[in-house]
Amino acid sequence: MSNPNPSILGSENYGLVDFLRSWAYGNVPLMSLRLPRPGIRRVLKQANSGVERVHYRDLRANGCDLQGLDWDSMNTARHYAREIRRQTYRNYVNRPGSDIYVSYTMESNDTIPSTENFFRFHRMDVRRDISLAHFQLRSVLACPTRTQAFYPSVHGINVMNTATKRTTLAMDLRAFSGMTGPAISTLDAGCGLLMSGTFGGDYFLQSLSSEDRRSYSEGQISTNISGITNHIKIYKPRRSDSPAAAIASNDNRFRLMDLRTEKFTSTFTYPFALNCSAISPDGRLRVVVGDDLNVLITNAETGEVLQQLNGHRDYGFACDWSDNGYTVATGFQDKTVKIWDARRWHNSSGISSPVHTISTEMAGVRNLRFSPTGCGKPILAAAEEADYIHLIDASTFSSKQTIDIFGEIGGVAFTNDGQDFKVLCCDAHRGGLLQFERCSYGVDEPVSGGRQRPLPDDEFSATWNDSQHRRPPPLMDGPSIF
Repeated sequence: MSNPNPSILGSENYGLVDFLRSWAYGNVPLMSLRLPRPGIRRVLKQANSGVERVHYRDLRANGCDLQGLDWDSMNTARHYAREIRRQTYRNYVNRPGSDIYVSYTMESNDTIPSTENFFRFHRMDVRRDISLAHFQLRSVLACPTRTQAFYPSVHGINVMNTATKRTTLAMDLRAFSGMTGPAISTLDAGCGLLMSGTFGGDYFLQSLSSEDRRSYSEGQISTNISGITNHIKIYKPRRSDSPAAAIASNDNRFRLMDLRTEKFTSTFTYPFALNCSAISPDGRLRVVVGDDLNVLITNAETGEVLQQLNGHRDYGFACDWSDNGYTVATGFQDKTVKIWDARRWHNSSGISSPVHTISTEMAGVRNLRFSPTGCGKPILAAAEEADYIHLIDASTFSSKQTIDIFGEIGGVAFTNDGQDFKVLCCDAHRGGLLQFERCSYGVDEPVSGGRQRPLPDDEFSATWNDSQHRRPPPLMDGPSIF
């Protein structure tokens, strides 16, 4: 299921293999029964095929997709699976009906066409040790450098070196056991530090230069029974040369910690649980979202609420502030992303006025990232709860590229000054780190890593590279590295 922790109530969506098994048994909408179902034995064979790595050169229509899935061997087609997945996936909401667009509202939702190809698929490294501790919290990928990707595992925090393709345990938390032990709910890396928060309201802090996986400090953020650490963001305050952490917790409190002394410098209390925050480039303002319909714009140093922006219909779990200083994005469970202009939060009547409201495909957005300035066309990456990642043109918000995979999404990140893009897929069988590279400006690249359109098999195959009629090279190009 999407929720790997059985003690926590949450989403009831299937993982990849259970979804395929359910389809094989015929547990799908009646209108989908006419589509060719995969054979159950072939599904199980795919689940245990041992694929460790997929390169761009391996892609071959229904013979090999981004996750190395061989749909031909399952006697079906990928676009059939995508259609059924869309029909059966249940978006999690806290307010029933909030994700159903009502045509008579004053709001205008933008359904952006997927016509662009900003990034090209480079490689996927399959990892079956990813630990996703909560079905709503998805900020568990940190990429402080071009070659480092940190993610939670059952033993602590792993780091994958994308250059050597090796994965090692960076922070060993096996000494902590029990319900609230090493259950990492969020993590971040920056300013030379790695920090993680847990379900029990604890934190672990480690230097990125440390080679000792047990060399870290620990402390407590909250003693509240509902003190889950929902989000951590490491940044440099404008009035200090010491790195700080902005910590959003489920106990309605927002805390600022000086990471040099590991002392809390400020604690602010709000009327609802806080799920995500992002600071403005000048360090003066902060956008905060949580278990409420409003978006808060606060003073980054005093915590004072300066603006309340309404218009969303469910709780918020994602936000980001663009490097241009005035563009803000918020993602809520109502299956919309709203784009705000900091120069004009409200219209002349005092009503909150987002400049765009963008509809998602299948679920609410739980991760938002703007590409850094100067890396080419500005992009807003919007990752849904599962399967879909949208790379939206952040200059016009009128076009996008859609990356389409199968599995829960744990986070996204731009690296290499925005030239590379990474996605953490948390599926138990075909999860791992997907890597994309920015397409050259003016070069007509073949569409890869984008949506695979529901075309007839012969026409579908023709959209891929010249090797579609050949068997792909072996997917394992080296020993298993875990």
